[in-house]
Amino acid sequence: MRRELKIGIFLAGTFLILGLFIFIVGDMSRWFRKGGYELDAYFQSATGLEKQAAVRMAGVKIGYVRDIRLAKRRADVVMSIFPQYQVPKESKAALASLGLIGEKYIEITPSDSPENYEPGGSLESTPSISFDQLGALVMSIGDEFKKVGESLNDMTSEESKTHIHGTLRNLNAFTGDLKDFMAANKQDLEAGIGGITRASRNLDEQIGVLSKRLDRTIATIHEMAQENRGAIKSDIEKVGVVLDDLQESVRILRKSLEKIDKGEGTVGKLVQDPELYDSAKTTLANVDRMVEPLSLVRPIGSFRLDYLADSGEAKGVATLGLWLSPRYFFIGQAVRDPLLDRYTYSAEGGMRWNAVAARAGIIESTFGAGVDLITLDDRLTFSLEGYDFERDIGPRFRFMTQFSLVRFLHLVAGVDDFGRAANRQFYFGLGLGVR
Repeated sequence: MRRELKIGIFLAGTFLILGLFIFIVGDMSRWFRKGGYELDAYFQSATGLEKQAAVRMAGVKIGYVRDIRLAKRRADVVMSIFPQYQVPKESKAALASLGLIGEKYIEITPSDSPENYEPGGSLESTPSISFDQLGALVMSIGDEFKKVGESLNDMTSEESKTHIHGTLRNLNAFTGDLKDFMAANKQDLEAGIGGITRASRNLDEQIGVLSKRLDRTIATIHEMAQENRGAIKSDIEKVGVVLDDLQESVRILRKSLEKIDKGEGTVGKLVQDPELYDSAKTTLANVDRMVEPLSLVRPIGSFRLDYLADSGEAKGVATLGLWLSPRYFFIGQAVRDPLLDRYTYSAEGGMRWNAVAARAGIIESTFGAGVDLITLDDRLTFSLEGYDFERDIGPRFRFMTQFSLVRFLHLVAGVDDFGRAANRQFYFGLGLGVR
């Protein structure tokens, strides 16, 4: 065989093997397939996605990206789907990657619809977070936690730390006593909780009936006012006459008081009597001792608006109550819960020992109890609540932190239902009023 022929056969075989390798590795087979049909998907960002990238459904490649173009500030990804595959309507398209640093591709999540997209149809897309965005978000959260830690470190002195340690020991002892009490009275508590729940339901029904009756009463009063407008005008004129008579009576009373002050008449002599004065002084002292506890009563009133981070809803809480003494208190609340789409009510009584306060009663229309840790001259409060004990999936627990920026302005942050990952809600808010 001639040398030139051998070289030609060798080169031809080499090029054939190289072509097959490119065909397999580079997925050049799409050049020889029958042309598919096009579908569009719109994304806020198509960063990292390239033309000829794979389109997969349930992990199976069903086409490739034909083109990527800008359409009204969004990325329009044109996909070419192989003709043997059909994409159900209402399917979702998302950007995905093979592993952490693998190539980008389009992943289609099929729906249960029996109908399929026609050529030229548009798929809805689901948002995705890139690793760059995720890293920036993690760094931002880290900075925020660092700032919170620095603020708490600045606010907490050595004396406060000592008080907090003592308070935590007291709280631990109180929690143990409460656990023993709950175990010893479990049946009675369950019966009581059931009764309170039924009573709260009946109270909701009665409030609804009362509201309807009040609306009817107001409407009736309005009709009566319209029908008796003339009579009301006449009564007002009579009130004017009565006021004139009252003015004359006040003038006569002033003259009588002047006579009493001078000691004239029987009443004047009684007023000027020293023994009568001493008796009245003793009586007033007794009245002061009786009224003194009432001077310790301090009102509580505030309105708070919380933003639920996971659901994006707003929750309003209106609070009214009284500190009956520095130790005992009572609070009532009306809560607009957007997740339940209704109003709920709270009524709790409690007792405070130094920096720890315990309370129990109705929390959001169910029986519940809570413990509060109050520090920094009543400016910083940590609260732990448990309620809705008859719920099928278990009780509902809530943790909240409240910090007073100024006397009437409070910042709130916490997590609701943290015992159930599926229902957990992080929230933060702003409150106005007196605590």
